Formats: sequence, C-alpha cells, structure tokens
Amino acid sequence: MTTKQEKAQALWSEDPVAIVCTPSAFAKKSLFYIQEIGYFKTDAYTMEREELTSFLLLFTLSGRGELQYRDKEYILRPYDLLFINCKEYVQYKTSCQETWEFISINLHGNLIDNFYEQFDKHNKPVISLKDPSMVLDKLRTLLHVQSERSISSELLSSRLIVELLTVILQHPYTNPNGNSDGIEEVRKAKQYLDQSYCERITLDSLADMFRLNKFNLAKNFKKQTGFSPIEYLINVRVTAAQGWLKTSDVSIVDIAQYVGIPNTSHFINLFKEHIGETPHSYRKKWRNRIK
Repeated sequence: MTTKQEKAQALWSEDPVAIVCTPSAFAKKSLFYIQEIGYFKTDAYTMEREELTSFLLLFTLSGRGELQYRDKEYILRPYDLLFINCKEYVQYKTSCQETWEFISINLHGNLIDNFYEQFDKHNKPVISLKDPSMVLDKLRTLLHVQSERSISSELLSSRLIVELLTVILQHPYTNPNGNSDGIEEVRKAKQYLDQSYCERITLDSLADMFRLNKFNLAKNFKKQTGFSPIEYLINVRVTAAQGWLKTSDVSIVDIAQYVGIPNTSHFINLFKEHIGETPHSYRKKWRNRIK
C-alpha cells in the first residue's frame, strides 16, 4: 500500500535550487510576489533572519527542522507549514543532523500584513496539514514559474500565493484543535442566528436557549467561525438590511426594526461601520430600478 509520505515524495522530485526574484513595479504595487524561493534537501542548514521586510512560508516535505521564533522553539515535521514575519528574529535549521527536505518562500505584497494579522491571532506560527496534496502542486508550480519573467507569471504566482494563504487562514476553523468540542452547538447557534436575527438576542439569551455556558459558547463560536456570536449576528442583520435597501421602498426606520435593531441611530451607525456608507447612500447607489 502506498503511504502518504511515498505519494508526497513521488509528487516532489527535484534537485535543490534557490531562486532570487525581482518583482515588476506592477507586482509590487498590486500583487503578492515572491522575493526568494528555494527547494532544499540537506542535513546541515541554518538560517537566521531579522529586520527583513518579508514574510516566510516554509513547508516540510520530509525529515525534521527546528524553528526558533518569538522566544519559542518548534519542531518542523513532514507536512508542517509555517508562516512568519521576518521583521522579527527567526532561526530555522536542520534537527540533530537529520536530513531535512523543505521548500521555502519569502514573499511580500500590499495586503500581506492583513493576511498575517488574521493568521497571527491564533498565536501558532506552524500548522500541520493532514493532506499535503492541497499545497504540493501549488508549491511546485510556484517554483517552476519563476524561470519566466513576465506579467503573466507574476499574476499566476500571486494567485497561487493567495490560495496558499487561504489554506493557512482557513486551517484553524476547519480543524479546530483537531477535535469536535462544541461543533454541533455552534452549528445550531449559527442556524438560529441566521433564521431569527430579527428577534432580541444577547449572548446570555443565546447560551440559555441551548443550555450552554456563555463563555464556552463564545470561545467555541469564535474558534470555529472567526466571529464572536454578536459579531456574527450583526453581520447577518446588516446583510439582511442590504437586501431590503436594494429591493424595497420600506423606510430605513422600518428596516432597522425588521432586522432586529430597533434603535434607528444605532442601526445607521452599525451599517456605516460595516459597509462604509449610510443606509440612505447605499440605497441610492444600489437600488434596483425597473423601468
């Protein structure tokens, strides 16, 4: 029987290589771009970085590496993917002279800080992927495409980087600590908020309805969705309000009531905070006009 490790090795069969890239002005302004990318298989490797305007993605294919970051140490095992900010001190190296096979990518882009900020909320620079196939093809293509200097290759690289970052950002929510604690309760709470958002709902009332501890509910809800229960509820209400504003002549006062925010001033402020403009301005721009 072919193991996952054997499948991964079959997918990746390269000679060690390191490529330095110079992004175009367009890429630096508009895309995610690669500064340096390399594939390594070695039993003697040490790298230190600090004060570098760059972010590092590193994926271990086989063997083991060691990471020192923010005064903590991590063992990098097969299918571990790390994402760190090289502005801070970082050291990564082979572990106990063991052969370490990995691909590393230094990257940057205008929105990379926002992606990293979202990832960094979980305070875990390393994630473990059960199925490496989701990233191996993307890593292979990124490495191969750097031999071509063109806007097309930069666009492809940017797309692949976004896909890799999406995997990273989704991981804590699709794999909440590797267990099922609270998953069903959160699913029911989400379903209730989606269907009953027009009612008066607080964290206390939501927890009482499902006979849960409100602190555990809030923690599990945030862990699995990225939203607190109240943030999720506001999002549902604002989304519903957009539908009313686009498709009806119902007054803003009544819409606020219908979506569960009876204080009109509060509704207007929440809408502007989440959408960037007032309900009146939004309706004027987005209103469906049928002639």
